[in-house]
Amino acid sequence: MSSREIIKAVVMDVVEEVSGPVADIAPDDLLVDGLGLSSLHLARITAVLEMELDLDPFVELVPITDVRTVGDLYEAYELAAGRTGIADGPARSAAEPVAAAGEEATVGEEATAGAEAAAARREAARRSRTLRSQARGGA
Repeated sequence: MSSREIIKAVVMDVVEEVSGPVADIAPDDLLVDGLGLSSLHLARITAVLEMELDLDPFVELVPITDVRTVGDLYEAYELAAGRTGIADGPARSAAEPVAAAGEEATVGEEATAGAEAAAARREAARRSRTLRSQARGGA
């Protein structure tokens, strides 16, 4: 998944908790006035995104108070990724080769990469559930 897809998924998850199911969100959707999020929801979104993307653009690069839309979130994380040199491409699927150009990956390498990606997704989902539970006052 690209960083935009991850950001969108995290925002949609929180919006659905607040407002119920939504068909889609757009870059120009206002986070507070349009999607009904509070500052606590935005804090939770940024905490999850920091874990998912290993980036925090709000430390030095972008004042959190400047983030008004979903697109502002995209831009903040893209700026942070550019500043740290982290490439933002779609995550490789288990079916894509893991070897460097000119080399062939073995079936075992592809299976290992796929298993690692699946484990990372499970861990991210677990962290998200933990943060939601903590935000609701659970342990």
